[in-house]
Amino acid sequence: MKRGKILLIDDNEVDLHLTKILLEKVGYTVLENQGWLGVTKGIKFLNPDLVLLDVNMPALSGDSLYDLISTYIKAQKIPVLFYSSIDETHLKKLKIMKGVTDYIIKGDIFQLYKKISLYIKKKQQFN
Repeated sequence: MKRGKILLIDDNEVDLHLTKILLEKVGYTVLENQGWLGVTKGIKFLNPDLVLLDVNMPALSGDSLYDLISTYIKAQKIPVLFYSSIDETHLKKLKIMKGVTDYIIKGDIFQLYKKISLYIKKKQQFN
């Protein structure tokens, strides 16, 4: 049983692969995008239930990428979760400043499962 479709955006190949495995084990369909190139097209054509977005990426950070995609994301009501190993205080500030749905600290598997489940259920209830 598929639980929902997640677009995972991360420049780190290892994090991308490990997170995909963790999410697929519990029934999510995970679409990978290594880095920021092609994200806009991916969101429009793949129509994910949720976007999991790494913040700390070279060339174009996740929070800057969010600025580029936020209009479409908000119109489609797609929840975006920042996903990073940076300091939680900084993630909280970014969440408020950018208006993203929430954040998850990399390595916290409990929060990864809990928050993704919560926000995908909310999105699916309103579609």
